[in-house]
Amino acid sequence: MTDNTDKHLPVQPYPGMVITENVTLKPGIYELPTGDGITIAADNVTIDGNGAILVGPGQEELGPESYVGIGVSGQGRRGVAIHNLKVQGFQMGLLIEDGEGWLVEDNDFSGNYHDPDYGWGDGPNYGGVLLVRTHKTTIRKNTGRKNWNGLELRYSNGNVIAGNDFSHSSNVCLKLWNASDNLISDNDFSYGLRISPGEVHARDSTSLLVESGSNDNKFYRNDFTYGGDGIFIRVLNGW
Repeated sequence: MTDNTDKHLPVQPYPGMVITENVTLKPGIYELPTGDGITIAADNVTIDGNGAILVGPGQEELGPESYVGIGVSGQGRRGVAIHNLKVQGFQMGLLIEDGEGWLVEDNDFSGNYHDPDYGWGDGPNYGGVLLVRTHKTTIRKNTGRKNWNGLELRYSNGNVIAGNDFSHSSNVCLKLWNASDNLISDNDFSYGLRISPGEVHARDSTSLLVESGSNDNKFYRNDFTYGGDGIFIRVLNGW
């Protein structure tokens, strides 16, 4: 729990940190070798990463099994803001479940779970940012490159996704699963691509994957180029 005696002083992150009030993190690189990241356990709090870097145990050269844990998570929380934080080396950079009214802005979720050698199929729901049953949330001006999935919205409606770079994913840059009424504009979702030199197929990878039940989404000025598919619309979610 954030228990700094002077609330104006930056706080040093530590494994398993639980945040219940506004906090500014101390700049630096913080290795979390067991994958125990930060949990947000209160509504209407602001986390200023202040240039802090949370580093989990995962590394591409060590293989996909080296990625464990969640860098930042919150369940059932409203009105949370996260800025200026870098999260890498986890199974999931940011996981928001049953949330509403979040603002996630100017963060870097690159270098989390990544498996460019995976064969055919969907694989796990890991990567940069995952929203589950989360609504009216803004994801803006973030970076999330070199992940399995860059950004995934599951049962999440009425969100604004703007000005992000979730490119160069080894599975899907943007995945919508029963996600509707989202506004998605001015993002880079290019290179959703998993392919080895000399191959002529791309092993089910794509820049945008839209599953059935994802309705009335609006897309403006996004880049879906150079994926295994650019835009892939399918019925494969149990309907």
